Amino acid sequence: MKSIVEKLLEREAQYQLCEKEINGFQYWQYERFNVYRCMRQVDGADLGKGKVNVWQLLKYYLCNSDCLKERKPIDFCFISHPRRQFVNGYYECIYTDALAKKFPASVTLENFFAKDHFHPIYSKNIIYMDRPIIESEIYEKLMGLFSRKKGIADQIYRELATALNGLLTEEQIMKIARHAASDYYRYKYLRMRFKRILKQINPKIVIELVSYGPKCMIVNEICKDMGILTIELQHGWLGKEHMAYNYASKGTIRQFPNKICLFGDYYKTRAAFPISEENLVVTGFPYYERELQKYSEYKRQDTRYTVLFLSQGMYAKSLPQLAVDLRKKTKEEEVRILYKLHPGEYSNWEQTSPILQGKGIEIIGLKDMPLYECFANSDMQIGAYSTTIYEGLGFGLRTLIFDQNSEKYAQELIEEGIAERIESVDDIVEKIRNEEIAVYNTNYFWKENALHNLEQTLRDELDQVMQSSSEERKGK
Repeated sequence: MKSIVEKLLEREAQYQLCEKEINGFQYWQYERFNVYRCMRQVDGADLGKGKVNVWQLLKYYLCNSDCLKERKPIDFCFISHPRRQFVNGYYECIYTDALAKKFPASVTLENFFAKDHFHPIYSKNIIYMDRPIIESEIYEKLMGLFSRKKGIADQIYRELATALNGLLTEEQIMKIARHAASDYYRYKYLRMRFKRILKQINPKIVIELVSYGPKCMIVNEICKDMGILTIELQHGWLGKEHMAYNYASKGTIRQFPNKICLFGDYYKTRAAFPISEENLVVTGFPYYERELQKYSEYKRQDTRYTVLFLSQGMYAKSLPQLAVDLRKKTKEEEVRILYKLHPGEYSNWEQTSPILQGKGIEIIGLKDMPLYECFANSDMQIGAYSTTIYEGLGFGLRTLIFDQNSEKYAQELIEEGIAERIESVDDIVEKIRNEEIAVYNTNYFWKENALHNLEQTLRDELDQVMQSSSEERKGK
């Protein structure tokens, strides 16, 4: 049976979807991940979509300029992850902050997270992207009133109705088409504004996260036009079932970064990347390595057998039910159950997963037990396909994969004997009673000396960019 990604890649190649465009807007690249998520949906809920505080947005718009206060040469432009982690009294971008400190001639761009920003932070030379983003939303609304937005949606619908026939319903395709038409106007505005910002800061290299986010995709397009190298830092799980990293096209994808820095060798062959293998650089993940070392000699206070559930938006109903069923099947004085919320569930888990309340399950939110402390306190982890599963492997946890829809997100882990598939609570109870320990090389997933590797990689790339620029000037 073909997976969702395999089906979509077949249609992508057959109908040459990557080449479809409207006035320069290659809408398929901006909607393909949404199509994938629509097909993949199991029992998930919309995450992180609380009420928008209009006054908060106005404050950000008025107070946060998208311009540098000082003009100075910039080597690196980091695009941070707005979903910062609370570490030692500050909210840290666990992917870029440590690197940015190594390069003073750098600037950090940051988007909203749930229409907000975390404070306090210790990032320096930061530019909030509030103004362009808010303005693009206003522009899209205005253009929807006074332009041919419906005509654009109809055109996209006609093309996708043929290409996606049998994969989505007509209603779903129309919803995607309308979303694409709105994205068209946001794209037009943001491309103009982002180009102005990039020209002002004039970085030699852009370092980004979540390259399949629309803001990063637009930046990648602009950088290709301007001849600026773009490098993505891996931020999470990727594999054959992650649509954003698998392409049918062998040609250049304008919205994709030039290079990717990966956590470990394991990931190099896990996806059909639209870039060559030489542009897949294995560097490791500094934050993971730092936290692993921090908890290497951690002494547990609770001696009960501890099971850690790793929440995933796709399983917002079935995973909580599994945890509740496990509580019913085990004694609380013998088995401790931790339920680590997905960051998008912090503010609304009581609404999306009410079944968890009052059941003798410890709910772990933003300012509760840190993720790596959860690992250090646990014997077993249960999840679907989250990056946290791979992080838990570094702590030697017995790993169970909940495979409700047979999408095989962690198939390789199961085939290599590192993880085990479960389908019901009875499977979990059996595993608890029959303890086994998997043996594997964690360096395969997480390359050692990560911060040094990343710093050296960026310095090497900067040297090459500077050398090429010097040779180009001499040639003129």
